[in-house]
Amino acid sequence: MRFQLFASRTAFAALLLAVLAGAGAVTCVRLGLLTDKGGSTLMIPATGLGLAALAMAFLWLRSALARNAGEGKQLGLIALLGSLVFLYSPVSYLYYGYKLLPIHDITTDPQDPPQFVALAKIHPANDRTFDGARKISYKGKQVTVAYAIQEEYGYQAGEFLTKPHAALLVSPQKTYWRSFEVVKKLGWTIVDASEKDLRIEATDRSFWFGRISDIVIRVRPAGTTGSRIDLRAQSRDGELDHGRNAARLKAFFRLFKF
Repeated sequence: MRFQLFASRTAFAALLLAVLAGAGAVTCVRLGLLTDKGGSTLMIPATGLGLAALAMAFLWLRSALARNAGEGKQLGLIALLGSLVFLYSPVSYLYYGYKLLPIHDITTDPQDPPQFVALAKIHPANDRTFDGARKISYKGKQVTVAYAIQEEYGYQAGEFLTKPHAALLVSPQKTYWRSFEVVKKLGWTIVDASEKDLRIEATDRSFWFGRISDIVIRVRPAGTTGSRIDLRAQSRDGELDHGRNAARLKAFFRLFKF
């Protein structure tokens, strides 16, 4: 009985500390009191506390089931369910960082990526040049970024992100305005929109730390009456985007509806 109560109370206390540390990290980064790296560092002990809460909650559950007793039931259940919810974000962040391509810049056209114009005036930590020839580790091999994007998000992978979005049976102007409406539906912040140049530039922030990604949409004529559209999304900071920029491109094309 004593251990069961101890486990539930310890699990709840660890969860409370984890939530406070996590909320502190998010708040400090959002307010500019901590850098993105500093916030990520603070999330390490927060995640450790979340794991400790989950472990103690499972010990409470094991004891409760073995003894068929309900001591510490309320705190134990809160700690068990709360730690699972809390750990989802940091654990999935680590998982996707390991599983997905180690890149921070992705485009539908690695050979001729869209270029930033208005956003080029902002000088982030990451270089604005898309380096498709840079070597990265992909499935145990050293390959170029361009090759890895084609393999991971191309036709063979069933993603179609790098499939030439050409021969759209609408004019470049209609494709441009359709893209403009999609950007608004996605909630991206439009920085520049030029119908003359058929280019839209926007930004988007991640949910927790507010990490900024810059996005450029380029429309070109294709054939006599058709058009082609290409996108590029780049994180301003950090070497890895954990798949977030590819997710942004996928979200755009889900709404675009060719």
